[in-house]
Amino acid sequence: MPSLAETQARVRQAVVASAFVPVAPLLTGGAQPTARLAIHRRHYHASLVDVLRGRFPAAAWLVGDGAVTTAAEAFVVTHPPRVFCMAEFGRGFPAFLASRPGLTHIGYLEDFAVLEWHLGSVSVAVSSAAVDLSWLQSCDPDALSGLRVVFQPGVAYLRLRWSVDELMALYLADQVPGAFSLREEERCLEVRGARGDIRFTPLTAPEFAFRQALASGLHVTAASELALDRDPGADPGALLVQLIASGLVAGPRLSS
Repeated sequence: MPSLAETQARVRQAVVASAFVPVAPLLTGGAQPTARLAIHRRHYHASLVDVLRGRFPAAAWLVGDGAVTTAAEAFVVTHPPRVFCMAEFGRGFPAFLASRPGLTHIGYLEDFAVLEWHLGSVSVAVSSAAVDLSWLQSCDPDALSGLRVVFQPGVAYLRLRWSVDELMALYLADQVPGAFSLREEERCLEVRGARGDIRFTPLTAPEFAFRQALASGLHVTAASELALDRDPGADPGALLVQLIASGLVAGPRLSS
């Protein structure tokens, strides 16, 4: 008799990869227990495909629903969920989709799908109270250098290779222009969302370096140095003021 762990592994392989032979001797009840387990497998597979299709409607708009569905069907077999929350399933799908036969020539597809993934992730965030500039005015300037910023939920920073944010804006506005040209250029984007509202804003190189560093947990001095690496003429003090004025800093204060 196999151990519990071995039994669970066999059931998992049957559901995830249609490997029914190893688990068949363990199934009891009824004339066709394997066929009944296959029903669960189909529901599992169809549910995950629906999750991916629901997360990437813009990608389907771009390359066709059939292409996204076919890629999703392959993805759920080769990349089964490793997270408990289905909202987190599919993080690796943009790269997978862009590598599919017939789609590899669309050089901007992965960037476009990555942007869509983050838009969906931040859109469900709920904003907290934001620090305002009066706090900054009352803060000891000498204490700022070692402080770390607590960001609002629903904020992400993306460095992309194509101007896909302009294409995404057309999709979200349901516009079909007579002509459109994508540019292969570095795009530094701030993606924000709250209660279904989503925005993505291009940032300058020093703005992006400063905010991304703070969002990753670095303190103000380290973030300032990274901003200056991108542009020696950058003003870290002004960057901090702009960040707080944007409402991105959460809570009643900055945390040390």
